[in-house]
Amino acid sequence: MQAALTKRVEELVQMGWEPMTTTETTASLVGRRPFSWWLFLFVVLFFPLFGGVLYLIFWLATSRATVFLHAEGDKAVEAGDLWLVRAQESRRDQYIRTNHAIKERGFLAVMWPHLLVFLLVMVGWVLLFRWYF
Repeated sequence: MQAALTKRVEELVQMGWEPMTTTETTASLVGRRPFSWWLFLFVVLFFPLFGGVLYLIFWLATSRATVFLHAEGDKAVEAGDLWLVRAQESRRDQYIRTNHAIKERGFLAVMWPHLLVFLLVMVGWVLLFRWYF
């Protein structure tokens, strides 16, 4: 494989993509789209018996994403589900920044807004269930 193509395939593999086929000048990788927890909770709320199972089956059947790479000269050209790759790359940078901030300032100092939102959502769910039942 060409150097630029090999480097890009290695970057995608580090982000969780799995190589399906590779040649000297092409590669295809597969992954899964993100799981929508909010939609899952919505479906479970309105269809409590089998809603969650049906959404899981739907997600497994439709969440496959594919990225195609080919070499043009000395660079790798991408095609396919690039929106997912871009989203993963942007989250990767945020993930690295958050880890550095946690190491510098401590877990609670960095994560307290996330914990507060989590607690508010949990209280909201409890109030919603008490209101309905």
